[in-house]
Amino acid sequence: MPPKFYRKLNQHGVNGAYYGGTWVDLEDCAETFQPDPSKCSGCPTRATCPRSQSRNASTAPKNMVYDIVIIGAGCIGTSIARELSRYELKTLLVESADDVSQGATKGNSGIVHAGYDDKPGSVRAKFCWPGNQMFPQLDRELRFGYQKNGSLVVATNTKELDVLDELMERGKTNGVKNLRIVQKKELFEMEPALNPNCIAALYAPDAGNVIPYEFAIALAENAVDNGVELRIRREVTAIAKGEDGCFEVVMRHWEPKDYVDARKKMGKSIDGTETKELSLLSLVMRLCISFPASIAVMEGLIRFGLLEPSSKDNTKMIMTIIAFVSTALVLFLPGAKRRGPSALKDIVAKCPPPVGSGDDGKVTLQDMFQGGSGSKNVQHGVVVATESVRAKYVINCAGSYSDQIARMIGDDSFYIKPRLGDYILLNRNQGHLAHSTIFPCPDPVLGKGVLVQQTLWGNFILGPTARDMHNEETRDMSNESIQEYILSKCKNLCPYFDAKEAIQ
Repeated sequence: MPPKFYRKLNQHGVNGAYYGGTWVDLEDCAETFQPDPSKCSGCPTRATCPRSQSRNASTAPKNMVYDIVIIGAGCIGTSIARELSRYELKTLLVESADDVSQGATKGNSGIVHAGYDDKPGSVRAKFCWPGNQMFPQLDRELRFGYQKNGSLVVATNTKELDVLDELMERGKTNGVKNLRIVQKKELFEMEPALNPNCIAALYAPDAGNVIPYEFAIALAENAVDNGVELRIRREVTAIAKGEDGCFEVVMRHWEPKDYVDARKKMGKSIDGTETKELSLLSLVMRLCISFPASIAVMEGLIRFGLLEPSSKDNTKMIMTIIAFVSTALVLFLPGAKRRGPSALKDIVAKCPPPVGSGDDGKVTLQDMFQGGSGSKNVQHGVVVATESVRAKYVINCAGSYSDQIARMIGDDSFYIKPRLGDYILLNRNQGHLAHSTIFPCPDPVLGKGVLVQQTLWGNFILGPTARDMHNEETRDMSNESIQEYILSKCKNLCPYFDAKEAIQ
């Protein structure tokens, strides 16, 4: 029987929230986690955004030359977009998948590393620790949820103790602060559910974790709010440099087939927008309804003796009633732009079910390069238009597809050899088993290897694998083999989790 060491650990959104890396109880959220409405830029209307693009895209003049086009809306692309939104630039962010964060950003450990493992002198070693220190303030600004839970690299024998010393010195060289080695007694006080074979660990208290797709979404939202234009479902197919020095970026705009078919049946445009003629007709119809409604209101007031029709003193009141009722009906009849924020429960209650029945087909490696489950192929996408934009600069943030984008401008300097990681996610009733992110001593080739950690939401995550896709043996591993590999490795770190609680 495993020892009893249940701990009640905090779960983001349950009786509180993580804010700037630390926990805030629910009763204190109003003064910290909840944003001050007076400091938010807000949104002047609540009209529906154009299909597959941000609202500000509809105001962009045709043939406009952008200052910068960013290709790829993962955590890197959205971070750059958000930073560029601080300046007076015309910036366009494009994504080939059906939403931001659909590539590698969607499925990873979400760890904000401290920087002790990076090779001294490398770019990662230079920026990892400074980047780590930026996250608390970044979370205070964007509220994506950041938990500074610390990390432990555990040793199980004397040989691995030497590895901990090496990592400690490497961390110091990289400028990482607050590192220390904890011995077994303190280690098990910190993490009582560790494998009893653990004898010491390197502790990095500044390491943390996020939900990576929430992080990217927050960055994208803030960038768009600050003026960056966003277009999703845009596959870049060609990039050419003109004589004027500007780049022409050609994109295929795709939409899911079920959506395209549904729009055609309704006689509506495929991109989800309405024509000016339809908008004008809608306004005329509302005015036709509003005037008789105003007359009905006045007749009711006269009947109850509240208005004297022959009295000149009531002329201004009558005109006011007509204007008020007309304006109210024009603004608030279904389909009009809604002023100000709407209650969440009202929005959810009115939300129609999505079009489409889904697909249980397997996501291929090529699909993963362009959004995985959100890619054009998996979503049965249909090309509805070809778009071309011009820009002074293009920033390649296309992740696993970045080598293909680079080749479009003749850059053959690198080639992506994809390495696939698999995870097992357990229910939240297993999350109490670890507060810190727990690593084994790193492998000389595969790096840190598998890990166990409690996610921000309180789940328990196991993994990942590191399967090189150019290696037939690792590429074609069965699901059973993958699960066996992850579970066996993670049992060496924390043997008490229940694999039956796997949800993904």
